[in-house]
Amino acid sequence: MEDIRLIASDMDHTLLTETSELPPDFHSYVDRLNQAGIVFVAASGRPLFTLQTMFPAGGPGLGYIGDNGGTVSYDGEVLFESLLSTADYQAMIALTHQQTAGVPIICGIETAYVASAHRMHEEFLRTFYSEITFVDDLSVIDADADKFTVYFPGGGAIEICDDLYRPAYDRDFSVTIGGVVWVDIMNPGVTKGSGLRVLADRLGLNPGQMMAFGDTYNDIEMLDEVYYSYAVSNAEQAVRDRARFITGSNDEYGVVSVIREVLSQRGGC
Repeated sequence: MEDIRLIASDMDHTLLTETSELPPDFHSYVDRLNQAGIVFVAASGRPLFTLQTMFPAGGPGLGYIGDNGGTVSYDGEVLFESLLSTADYQAMIALTHQQTAGVPIICGIETAYVASAHRMHEEFLRTFYSEITFVDDLSVIDADADKFTVYFPGGGAIEICDDLYRPAYDRDFSVTIGGVVWVDIMNPGVTKGSGLRVLADRLGLNPGQMMAFGDTYNDIEMLDEVYYSYAVSNAEQAVRDRARFITGSNDEYGVVSVIREVLSQRGGC
């Protein structure tokens, strides 16, 4: 671990507790990593604008992989952005309305667009989207967006994704699951793993210099990009099988325990 120069972590159910809180005093760990020459990367299905409210410092010690790799930022600069075409996400909205009871969300670069008919979910959605624009009709929206998401309040996202969204879109898009209530669709090749490669190229890092943490299916490609790949103990079995190492659960602050170990090898920075 002495050569680690980048640590990336998923947010929900990995770094964040089940009450969506950061571990106590986590920002001090980010500062200590920065002092040790290690970049912390917040990697999430959440958009860049939400991650920036959670980790507002920016600068050379902090990177962001937002919307499952749809946008990547480092040192205050957007390094990568992959926008869906309006025609594509409008077709996804139509399919969602026709065949599911899910809540379609256009993940815009500056705000998330949600139909006003789904305002009853606002409190939950604002946990993930710090900016939401409610509109009467999603079909008229023509905005820069790097991801299309469907929220299923009753769960079942894995089954619905396998039965509907993968057959419809897997050939031409990157389709993934963000837990039991989220289906996410990005442009082809866009994953948290591709986002991490963007940062690795910018910083000149190899897999042995990087560490990543995850819990669910949309984290797998990111774990594959690094040598020090960790699943939290509450992770999906598929993720536990893919990771080289296991740490404590999110509620046990498993990510922090490994970060402490890394820092201790840097002289307790």
